[in-house]
Amino acid sequence: MAIKFIVDSMCDTNSDILNRYDFDILPFPVTLDDKTYFDGINITPEMVVDFVNNNSKLFPKTAQIQPLDITNTIEKHLKNGDDVIYLVLSSKLSGTYQTARLLAKDLQEKYPERKVAIVDSLSATTGSALILYQGLKLNKLNRPYDEIVETMTFLAHHAQIFFMVGDIKWLAQGGRISRNAAMLGDMLKIVPILYFKDGEILVYEKIRGQKKALKTLFAIVEEKMTNKNQILGMIQSTATDLQDKARKYFEKELGIKNFLLPEKAGSTLTVHIGTNCLGIMFFDELPDNYVNVTP
Repeated sequence: MAIKFIVDSMCDTNSDILNRYDFDILPFPVTLDDKTYFDGINITPEMVVDFVNNNSKLFPKTAQIQPLDITNTIEKHLKNGDDVIYLVLSSKLSGTYQTARLLAKDLQEKYPERKVAIVDSLSATTGSALILYQGLKLNKLNRPYDEIVETMTFLAHHAQIFFMVGDIKWLAQGGRISRNAAMLGDMLKIVPILYFKDGEILVYEKIRGQKKALKTLFAIVEEKMTNKNQILGMIQSTATDLQDKARKYFEKELGIKNFLLPEKAGSTLTVHIGTNCLGIMFFDELPDNYVNVTP
């Protein structure tokens, strides 16, 4: 008997984790015009960006993970006599969490001797990856199933995610702000900083100028990450220079030694954040069994 982990494609990991650990990734559907693709399988972030740049009146759409994919993935592990932990994109951003809970309840009745936990990450992207990583590490240390689920749930409630938006016009094309607001914001060089609050994405602050916005983002992290002895997560969407600056800053000023850096944002995330975006992820409180080791 083993513990098997499942995440979705909004959990942005990196090649180090993918090569070292075994877990399933369920893809979110992404529709461009009338054709549906599956994140991480047959669509890339570059395809999303090209579509938006070439279609002023159309915008990509995302949908819930297909229920059959969830059922089949969980059941294959239960059939093998393994227990399952499924870490899902924030329930405030997708109905996938509620769907997974209903499906898991049916499977639990079918396999009463096995355990299935559906954990609401209240996060996305590298925030979810930081939670997953702790679960994977604890499992490698042979910690019990219930402890791993409890720890991942605790971390979900203490994840901090802040995004510096690179292209405010992208938010308008996606219908997240009005086009007039985007035009004015673009003229004034407004850079919104978004954050997750209880699993929902909200505007934290609006800063004039990228340089000042980056400085503000650093100050937010320094203030809210009270325990610096942890892994800091980041993700960038076509903004490798900003991520490099951030890493050097946190290494020098905060003494951060370990980072979780996905190579690039996934296609589903790109639909929602656009280009030239930088995200920082960490925890405002750590459990006693936290493992500050990478990879």
